[in-house]
Amino acid sequence: MRHRLMMLSLIALLLPCLVFAQDGKIRGKITDRETGDALIGATITVDGTTLGAAADLNGEYVVLRMGAGTYTVRASYIGYAPVSVSNVQISAGQTTTLDFKLAPSSVEVGEVNIVADRPLVQRNTPNTVRVTTREDVQALPIRGTAAILALQAGVVRQDGNLYIRGGRAGELSYVVDGASVTNRLFNNEGVAVIQEAYEELQLQSGGFTADIGGANSGAVMTTVRTGGSKMNIGLDYRTDDFAKPGEQFLGTSSFGFKNLVANIGGPLEALKMRYFVAGQYNYLRSPAQFLEPFNFENVTTDNFDTQEGRALPGPLAIKRNFLNRSWDKTYTVQGTLLSTVFDPLSLKLSGSYNQRNFVANTGWPNHLTRLFNLDRQPESDTKSYFMNLKGTYPINPSTFFEVAGAVYNRELEQFDPRFGSDWMKYPDRLANEPFGDTAEWTRRYRGPVGYSVGYGFNGAAGFAAPGTPVNSYFKNSQRQYQGSLDFVSQVTKNWEFKVGGRYETWLMRQFNVGNIAAGLELLNGTDGNTPGTFASEESRRIQWARQAGVNNYGYDVFGNKVDGDVTAKDAAKKPIFASTYIQNKFEYRDLVVNAGLRYERFDPRARGLTDAQNYATTDFDQTLDVIKEETLTAGESFDYVLPRLNFSFPVSDKTVFYAQYGKYVQMPSLNNMYVGLITLSRTLSPRTAGNAFLTPVGFLAKPERLTQYEMGFRQAISDNAALTITGFYKDTRDQLQVRKFADANGNGLFTAYLNEDFGTVKGLEFTFDLRRTKRLSARLNFTLQDARGTGSNPQSSFGVVESYNLGRYPDFINPLDFNQAQRGSILLDYRFGKGDGGKILSGLGGFALMTFNSGHPFTRVKRPESLGQSDAYNVGVVALNDARSSFPIESVNASSTPAAFNLDITVNKVFYLSRFNVELYMNALNVLNTKQVINVYPTTGSAEDDGWLTSALASQFIKGLPSQELQQQYVDFYKAFNLDNRYNYILNGPGDIYGTPRQIRFGVRFEY
Repeated sequence: MRHRLMMLSLIALLLPCLVFAQDGKIRGKITDRETGDALIGATITVDGTTLGAAADLNGEYVVLRMGAGTYTVRASYIGYAPVSVSNVQISAGQTTTLDFKLAPSSVEVGEVNIVADRPLVQRNTPNTVRVTTREDVQALPIRGTAAILALQAGVVRQDGNLYIRGGRAGELSYVVDGASVTNRLFNNEGVAVIQEAYEELQLQSGGFTADIGGANSGAVMTTVRTGGSKMNIGLDYRTDDFAKPGEQFLGTSSFGFKNLVANIGGPLEALKMRYFVAGQYNYLRSPAQFLEPFNFENVTTDNFDTQEGRALPGPLAIKRNFLNRSWDKTYTVQGTLLSTVFDPLSLKLSGSYNQRNFVANTGWPNHLTRLFNLDRQPESDTKSYFMNLKGTYPINPSTFFEVAGAVYNRELEQFDPRFGSDWMKYPDRLANEPFGDTAEWTRRYRGPVGYSVGYGFNGAAGFAAPGTPVNSYFKNSQRQYQGSLDFVSQVTKNWEFKVGGRYETWLMRQFNVGNIAAGLELLNGTDGNTPGTFASEESRRIQWARQAGVNNYGYDVFGNKVDGDVTAKDAAKKPIFASTYIQNKFEYRDLVVNAGLRYERFDPRARGLTDAQNYATTDFDQTLDVIKEETLTAGESFDYVLPRLNFSFPVSDKTVFYAQYGKYVQMPSLNNMYVGLITLSRTLSPRTAGNAFLTPVGFLAKPERLTQYEMGFRQAISDNAALTITGFYKDTRDQLQVRKFADANGNGLFTAYLNEDFGTVKGLEFTFDLRRTKRLSARLNFTLQDARGTGSNPQSSFGVVESYNLGRYPDFINPLDFNQAQRGSILLDYRFGKGDGGKILSGLGGFALMTFNSGHPFTRVKRPESLGQSDAYNVGVVALNDARSSFPIESVNASSTPAAFNLDITVNKVFYLSRFNVELYMNALNVLNTKQVINVYPTTGSAEDDGWLTSALASQFIKGLPSQELQQQYVDFYKAFNLDNRYNYILNGPGDIYGTPRQIRFGVRFEY
């Protein structure tokens, strides 16, 4: 509590001068158009701001503190006609070169107005920076930050994860308006900015400078729009809801998609402020997924059931591409407020609120087993908010300091909508009786028996009967406070010096109870009226947590909030991250050098053992079979010094060569490190230690390290086309992997996440840009990559760790699961501008997005030779379900999935009215409705057959079933559930086998 109060006090003190730390700048030279002489003292001003500069003895100028956006810049000099350049694009943290050539007043009469084109060649950027502006995303048929980033060279999106330049998932940092919004518990995006609220989206995938950290593979930096000098209003609505569920429209299924975005922005001149607010509502009735319909009527239970021959409450049936009661809805509000009321101090307040609510566990394939009980399913609700206050105070025209402060909060709860947070009522018949669905309950805390059909589908659980209660509850909370201070000085016209630091502290809590009914029977007896007896209150607490499957920190085992220091019982997790840096940027007309040094400190404050190799005698209570909490330490902290060096060298006006070297470090997702102590005891217990399929010990994890090299050139092919080629090499060290922690003699003691994986990645990136020429603009992104390492994720070694109790395992370099050797995207935009092509064609346009890849590696495995621990329905994917049953028949990842191609399009028409524009458009995703194969069955290498029904073992198994009717039912169910609809593959694999079906969305956009 004291720590939190100190942080709040610090932020409160900083609020009057909080600043934005991701400004860009303009530099250039002002000369006489006829003689080329420098115009000493010529004036530069930026419309709509108080920013400006004067040319020096060489005619050169620098304007600092430019926020990301589009500006009009003016140059003037006595005796010369002024020149204004509009549409000047400024990117966060980048330098834009803008030269002016002024003509004497006797030659030019009046101001010269020029509309700038975005530079095709970045002259002053010595590393790879991919910038996507608000205008770039407007015509895209896709939505979402991850989908947009996946179009860039060097980025792979596979099974819902982003992999940057061959790095693992979760190696990105996310920044909004200069503040970190990375959720450290999962290393994912904490704040998703509404697409219409982008000013720009920036991906730095290689060699980011010393002022950026906390990530190995890349930094995603979003700048939110601010209001302009005039009021602007926007309204956008799109939907695919033109067909009934399960039916088709234009050969396409409707998924009930609805997206509404409204925004307003403008000036508050009397208050010297500008504002921008955007709100979004997003709804999806059913997930976009290929599903083949089936309908089995008059099904009765098999001999695995408690009463063979029971009739199911209805048919086993689903409609094409539709799942009932699988909705997902999100509400988001975001905005900014920019103030110059205290000029020269500028302030920018950014805020975001997001709430997502969806039905949990009902998407395919879980939907199938809950088919008769969909009305009694848990819901998931996540609420998050983010607030950031920033500003800039100039000491003089060439020096300023920046301070920033932000708070981020996220609360997640998965609950029974009938009882909400009162989770002990979920499986209690007495609490449920008023709702009239408890007639078939078997006892006080046990609902009705499920239906077993088709010879044991879904094991003993079968299909949930109507009225089956929710039996689990989950809640999670994270709160972050952060502050930063930066000092920037343009010491000379060629030297920019920057120094600063960031402090970030978190409070994390989690509570999960997986089997409420079993816990209640322990406490109250099966009838609810026979209290259990325990040797002590501590024994009661521990036995309850084990029986109910509780995993907790920040809450006690009954879900009550716990405060206190990191070593207190059931304490919340309070990690701290801090960094400082020194950055020097030298900019000459023909050379840019960034040289910097960064210091990173990670203090996860994960509780650790006092003596890990002898924990059983020093830290373990043998009687209660749990860790002695009083013996645990606060864990280790980590410090790193990281050099960064980047430079670019313009060989000519059309060619720029650049290179970089840097060292980077990132803390693994803290979710791998944090676990409740009773859950942890299960893994450490001498009775169960070493079971990798429980929860591996995470507190031994250390940061993961990366060294990266990059080299490339940017070449202007013509006035409207440019090519960029980049080569990169990455050397990764200390990546997490499941291993056995060994004693001094090499004997495995317990399963843990240890920093023992490593790998190398090398690749080439190609980007071709065509500025709009004869109505066509285009971009081509293409990547050649080879990513190899000893493990694709921290769980890659589960099978070998479980099978062999070794202290040290052999390391083999193999292609990584997510390596796509070739990947690319082509973006084509053809449109008629305002007044172009006559009334009919004016404002008409089309956009095509083509993405393709060569597939990704996988390992062929032997078909099962016995059921073993699998059942009759998951046996075809047993290698995915249980790594111990995976027997490779080739080198790891020696095979590859098929190449994939996808086409999305947008067709739109803008009507230009007197004071506003109206646009009608259509988005078509996967317009060819191709069943793109993104994964395959490892036994066959096929997307259609897992190899089980055609195997000799299956033939023997089927013949052994009690009747021909059951034999046929088993085969029909297996084909419908597993082969046609990938039930067990999705349940046990990395994702789906196929991409999404065609989606056609119609929309209207209004702009004032």
